[in-house]
Amino acid sequence: MAIGRFKISLQALTKAGGVGQLSYGIRVSIALCGAMALSWGLDYISLVIPLFLGIIASALAETEDNWLGRIRALSITLLLFIIVSFGVRLLMPHPWAFGISLSVVAFCLSMGGALGRRYGVISQATLILSVYTMIGLNQATHEVPIWHEPVLLTLGALWYGVLSVIWAALFVHVPLRQALATLYIEVGLYLKVKSRLFPILSSASMDALRLDLARQHGQVVIALNRVREILVSRIGNEPTSPRLGRYIRLYFIAQAIHERASSSHYNYSDLAETFFHSDILFRLQRQLSAAGASCRQIGEAIRTSQSIDLHDSEEAIAGVQRSMAYLEREALPTQWRLFRSLRQLTDNVTALQQELDKARQLEDVSLTDASQQIPQPRVTFRSILSQILDQLTPKSQVFRHAVRMSIALTCGYAIIQNMHLDVGYWVMLTTLFVCQPTFGSTRKRLYERMAGTVLGLVAAWSLITLFPVEVIQLMIAVVAGVVFFLSRNNRYVLATAAITLMVVCCFNQVADGYAVIWPRLFDTLIGSVISWLAVFFILPDWFYRQLPMTFAEGLRRSAEYLQELMRFYREENMSEQAYRRSRRRAYNADALLTSTLVSMLQEPGHFRRDAELWQRLVIRSHTLFNYIAAFGAHRGALIEQPSNELLVSAGNYIVESLHEVAQSLEQKSLVSDSSAEFERLKKLLDDCPSEDDERHYFVLSQLQSLLGELRQIRLLTHELQVQVHGRNIKGVESAN
Repeated sequence: MAIGRFKISLQALTKAGGVGQLSYGIRVSIALCGAMALSWGLDYISLVIPLFLGIIASALAETEDNWLGRIRALSITLLLFIIVSFGVRLLMPHPWAFGISLSVVAFCLSMGGALGRRYGVISQATLILSVYTMIGLNQATHEVPIWHEPVLLTLGALWYGVLSVIWAALFVHVPLRQALATLYIEVGLYLKVKSRLFPILSSASMDALRLDLARQHGQVVIALNRVREILVSRIGNEPTSPRLGRYIRLYFIAQAIHERASSSHYNYSDLAETFFHSDILFRLQRQLSAAGASCRQIGEAIRTSQSIDLHDSEEAIAGVQRSMAYLEREALPTQWRLFRSLRQLTDNVTALQQELDKARQLEDVSLTDASQQIPQPRVTFRSILSQILDQLTPKSQVFRHAVRMSIALTCGYAIIQNMHLDVGYWVMLTTLFVCQPTFGSTRKRLYERMAGTVLGLVAAWSLITLFPVEVIQLMIAVVAGVVFFLSRNNRYVLATAAITLMVVCCFNQVADGYAVIWPRLFDTLIGSVISWLAVFFILPDWFYRQLPMTFAEGLRRSAEYLQELMRFYREENMSEQAYRRSRRRAYNADALLTSTLVSMLQEPGHFRRDAELWQRLVIRSHTLFNYIAAFGAHRGALIEQPSNELLVSAGNYIVESLHEVAQSLEQKSLVSDSSAEFERLKKLLDDCPSEDDERHYFVLSQLQSLLGELRQIRLLTHELQVQVHGRNIKGVESAN
């Protein structure tokens, strides 16, 4: 009975936080318990605070590399930790020198984000450790050796780092498995949203749904990039690992499912109207929903090593095929015009199910060929320097955030010095956690930080009052530290409450814990205000300014993606590597456009300019991207036919037109009126004979759909430009 309850509890923990998060919590709890045991065994309880803080900083700097990669990352982390902590220790008695150094170091470390997420995390953790050093020195009740605080903090970081490396060596592929599981779950959610397109809704509901689809597409792209980043870090060290070969294939299958899921075939409204009395669209809806559930099952199976059951989606696709067979026999003459488009849609859905079946049947097989399709970037000193120099411009979000963080931390230090705050370095700590690269994320984090701090202080006051025994308070601190790491990514209010509780319990071992409650609240408020002012006034990243350039970049990448795909229909033996590269760039650009719009909608009302027009443009852009993605799902060479030249010409026109709109946005010149050329090309495509070749018909119908979306994008862009720039835009007078 007890064993059964234990299994249920373990399953609940696994579902709540995932094996990855659970293992994270286990590592942190072992590290904190080890530090507490050492302090208790040495009868030197004041060691707890620097060791705990070093462990936290090291855990915040943890990367998702394999054990060799973690050793390299840990070496860089410890080197930065020891340099920065000794620098703080030496310069703290000299406020002017300390303030200037703080400004420079904060800027340099914040620019670490230019080298990628891994080094951005290490740099952020180093800044956090520098503030931890200030807090420890500020709270010292007696004179300590110069090495005391830096060495203890670094030892705590080293202790957790060693645990992290050992864990990575024992559980080699856990981070990759968790990332793959998340990817399949996100793809499943995308399929669930896509299924709501069938049957067709009203125009307003359709626009809202397409915006939701674009947002979820962005989440899938983020998950794809994370898996790719982890694979890149492992392929160099394990190029022939059978298990890694299986995970590489799972990654490519997820890519293929996403490409098919993001494909659009013809106009769904026309299909719904033509086949209104058939059950085919309802069956398609059920199949996509079942496929989404299957993706989630695959994700959970990857995470927990369970078997995969795709019975529901297999049954749903069988229903789609039966319905199509019936339509093929009984379709009315008026339905035959769009029957081929419907068949292409159902063929795509059937192929999607086949990709799901591949994921279920995979075994561990060494795949050196597949690993070659994920190129390894060459890292040299010149490439690192180039990455940093490329970001040293006010146009870079990394540069803006680095300047903002430098000024905000320096202002926080100035306030501490002038107001003579007893535990004022929590002001700077709050600024580090609250000040984010965007206004929307900073505002959200500010509210969460304040709410979590209040909850944590109330809980701390209650618990140290109810449990005055030191060992119980230390156990509470350990549990709180684990809760912080388990919840910091998705429940920040709880995470803040937990870390606040841990801090008060720890400080109560060496001083009066009650005495830090009000200063902690006051310092959090000051740090939050500094963060809000910094993100609002210091090189603010108002996204309405970025949207035109982001939109232009998205159009350019979509044009390049279409151009690369059209080559598959004209040439044989095309390079899959070039195709994958252009696809990844287009997917990233489309996801960035959606996230930029979402970020703008989180900003103050005055800065949400032309939001309705931009939403319509983003929806149109994503729909155009969906039509282009369908070319990737059905790519293959066309047989020789007289109309092939017209198809190539139409494809080239769309590519050039997308580049033209992008250039107009970048140069702030009015989008030209191309209605005459558009109508001419549309008529030629409409009059083009429907050949027997299905692939030829597919290309023709997709190009017609792309032309329709392109026309709307040009009209909306023209409307937006006139509305925003008025008569200041180039070309208005000539257009009039």
